[in-house]
Amino acid sequence: MAGATLALDYRDALQVLLAIEETVKFPQAMLQGMGEKLLEFHQQRFTEQKSPDGTPWQSLSARYQKRKRKNADKILTRDGHLRNTLRWQVNANELLFGTDRDYGAIHQFGGTIQIKSRPQQAYYRTKRNSDGKTEVGNQFVSKKKSNFSQWHTLPNYSITIPARPWLGISATDTERLLEIARQSFQRKTGG
Repeated sequence: MAGATLALDYRDALQVLLAIEETVKFPQAMLQGMGEKLLEFHQQRFTEQKSPDGTPWQSLSARYQKRKRKNADKILTRDGHLRNTLRWQVNANELLFGTDRDYGAIHQFGGTIQIKSRPQQAYYRTKRNSDGKTEVGNQFVSKKKSNFSQWHTLPNYSITIPARPWLGISATDTERLLEIARQSFQRKTGG
């Protein structure tokens, strides 16, 4: 070899490897960053009303949309409880993300809910007819507007809810999460 010498100080390489090992052993800070990013992705998904793969959620049935008063044009957003209960949590070396609401699963996967028959009190308003007799109106009213109530038995029925996937990550989301991991390693290694 003519006139060239390469000297490698193994201590620099060892420091980089030790920093990477620390990040792998104790990934809590990296996972917390990922948890915040997951929350951001899912909040945006509720705004756009699309599944992780970009498919729009199936629209509401006309019957349900008519009955729905608040946020009638929003899917999976009656009162905002599902969206507002999304949480992330880091346990040791794992990141957990989701909701504690039972109905989150049926909206994700779809399914049929069986409702058993049950008694229910209905409220009406009575009025006097032209003969001076009292008759019960044929429309339900709120309890405070009623002056007559009657118990009825509602029969068994079922409700079918289509799958509207809201939980998950897209290919773009995956790239953003990987970027958080890369940045975490770069901070540790000084790169």
